[in-house]
Amino acid sequence: MFHKFRFKTKMILVQNLIILFVVVTLGSIYYNKMHGTMSESMEEDFQIVSDSLVNQLDNHFYVMDKTALQIAANPEIINIFKKLAGSLDTNYFEMEPIANAEVVGLLNSYNFKKDGVKRICLYNSYHDFVYTATDLTTNEGIGKWFESEAFRKIQAHFSEDNQHVYYAWFQQDLLNDTTAVNKSYFSVIRQIKNYTRNEEAYAYAEVQENVQWFEDLVESIGDDTYVALLDGRDVIYQSPMTKEEMIRWDREDQEYLTYSCELKNAPYQLMFRKKKGNEIFFLNQYNLAILITFFCILLIAVTTEIFIMRKLSRPLEQLNEAVEQMTFDHPQLRVDSWNHNDEFVRLRCAFHAMVERMKEAVEKEYASETNELKAQLFALQSQMNPHFLYNILAIISIESQGDGGDKIPNMCMRLRRMLVYGSHMGNGYSQMREELEYVLDYMDLMKVRYEDLFQYQIHVDDRLCNVPIPKYVIQPICENSFKHSFKNMEPVWKIDISIYENQHKWMIEIHDNGIGFSQDYLREFEQRKKVLSFHQIQNKLEESKMEGLGIWNIYMRLMLCYDQEFV
Repeated sequence: MFHKFRFKTKMILVQNLIILFVVVTLGSIYYNKMHGTMSESMEEDFQIVSDSLVNQLDNHFYVMDKTALQIAANPEIINIFKKLAGSLDTNYFEMEPIANAEVVGLLNSYNFKKDGVKRICLYNSYHDFVYTATDLTTNEGIGKWFESEAFRKIQAHFSEDNQHVYYAWFQQDLLNDTTAVNKSYFSVIRQIKNYTRNEEAYAYAEVQENVQWFEDLVESIGDDTYVALLDGRDVIYQSPMTKEEMIRWDREDQEYLTYSCELKNAPYQLMFRKKKGNEIFFLNQYNLAILITFFCILLIAVTTEIFIMRKLSRPLEQLNEAVEQMTFDHPQLRVDSWNHNDEFVRLRCAFHAMVERMKEAVEKEYASETNELKAQLFALQSQMNPHFLYNILAIISIESQGDGGDKIPNMCMRLRRMLVYGSHMGNGYSQMREELEYVLDYMDLMKVRYEDLFQYQIHVDDRLCNVPIPKYVIQPICENSFKHSFKNMEPVWKIDISIYENQHKWMIEIHDNGIGFSQDYLREFEQRKKVLSFHQIQNKLEESKMEGLGIWNIYMRLMLCYDQEFV
């Protein structure tokens, strides 16, 4: 496309394209630097907000664990549970209201110091249960709690060695067995025992908090920030999201700012993601204003350059007008490319006019040699191996001594058609149908010769019957099967011919059940193909060394006819 412009237009374009490239490059560097600075600032702000939520949750876990530990280590509570006889039939604190009130009073002193938690529960393996709570708690719920999988997990956890605390998240509140709203909770659990003597644990102290408290904390940082709480690699909580906003927390995403932090006082990790929004909108608008200003300045500069170039290029145009009137061969010769916009191209065309004439002369000479080569090819195709004709004539002679019948006339008719097919060369091509009729006559004659010792099949796509192909590309291969492939093999001999279309090309496959090509022959054939050239084929034609009508002969003829378009 660039060559269509006039010379002076090219000069203006090249100069201004260079300027445009430099400005765009510098602008891109500036934009990337500013964008990087603003992105870093956004990430820092995002991290500060995220750290604030992490600290609040971490501190809450610290307070819950501290409360659970203080209760679990309280001597009065330890003595109460230590003296329990242990019976699964009754809840001691339900049967002893005075003891229940004493323990509840102690629990209230911990639960209502500052901000109360959802519930503080004390219980043992004998189903003795006492609590203080800001949420409803029912006796039926207490019974379900001791039968639940959550209680069994607590027991299993502390049955292991060196386990001092247990964290539970998003537990269903079984203790509230009513039709009221059932709020999920998370909790911290400690064993009630004498920690100074490291005695056996007597019960469990569990401090519970509503998950709603954490959800309110998450909502406080904004709807555009997604929060997930991970226990190892498992996501145990994540902010509400629509299907369009679903986030894979286990992989990076270039559309989101991501920050993660592990809690110090709980075995959890908080991950924050925020979609990159319009924070750099002002930077984009600023860059757009600069670009518009630059293009206006560039437009003024181009207009000025066009005016100057017209003045400077006028002498060159006058020179083109003078040269246009003559060439080396003929002063009045008109050159086809005089209407080109580029003045230098128009000057060059006068010289190339003479070169074109020389090229035409060379092409005429090449065409002459090509026609001569085709004539030699057609002469070669007119040759036919007489050995086959001698054998057929011998068979006719033998059969004629019998009692007659249709066999000899049929043989003669097929032989006659084959001789007629070979005697009319035309342009060296025939239709696929005619070539197949020639092959069919040959196969039937060989069938007469070998009778049940020979079988053949021909499968052809009817759409290819009128396709033009070079003569003698099928029958010589079938004849070579008898001369070579079947030579040292016991009958029955078989030949299958398939003609079909593949990727808009006609394909011919010939199979026999003979001994096949030797590996040495195949390697030799491949080596000859690699070094074969049109010049070598021409020399072989001139020397009449096309080696009969064998495979190599067929290959070279197809190469002459189709070049690289055959397989």
